[in-house]
Amino acid sequence: QGGIDPKKDHRHYRLILESIKAEFPGLHIHAFSPEELDFGHKKSGMPLREYLTWLKDAGLGTIPGTAAEILDDAVRDVLSPRKLGVARWVEIVSTAHAVGLRSSSTIMYGHIEQPEHVAGHLDLIRSLQKETGGFTEFVPLGFIHEKNLLGNVGLSRPGPSAADDLRLIAVARLFLRPWIRNVQMSWVKMGPKLAQVSLTAGAN
Repeated sequence: QGGIDPKKDHRHYRLILESIKAEFPGLHIHAFSPEELDFGHKKSGMPLREYLTWLKDAGLGTIPGTAAEILDDAVRDVLSPRKLGVARWVEIVSTAHAVGLRSSSTIMYGHIEQPEHVAGHLDLIRSLQKETGGFTEFVPLGFIHEKNLLGNVGLSRPGPSAADDLRLIAVARLFLRPWIRNVQMSWVKMGPKLAQVSLTAGAN
């Protein structure tokens, strides 16, 4: 994954897939966030389903369900105003599932969201999973406030506490089962010790 390069187009993403598969035909490629898929699709002029199938045929295996942040447009207008909206995120992910591209699902928390926003996000993920069955896992991702505009100007909390991390994992395990059984902790964000503790709270 990476930032959106306005000088690239949809062919750039397919070329990446073709180049990797030419060297490593057996490698599973997990790539291209909904944000990147939105950009490439708009450049392509194809129907969304056709564009995603075009990438799948070139070797795309699964996609990360990132760019979800908090699936509430009022929060997104402050948190990530230049990213795609909730309806577009859902459209891209559900269409990917429909063409056989499974995905992870994520949430980013510890910034300006309130408990009701987290609950709504989890409910949307669960509802979508009931419809498509395409999510492989749920990954809570804590907000990193350092060197972040929201954090610098004091508009957000300074990321989640350890208790926040464990509570969200525990609630996600209960809320999403049996539809999503794999709750994945981010040991990179949480650190090895807290990640170990999270295994007792429902993460696997």
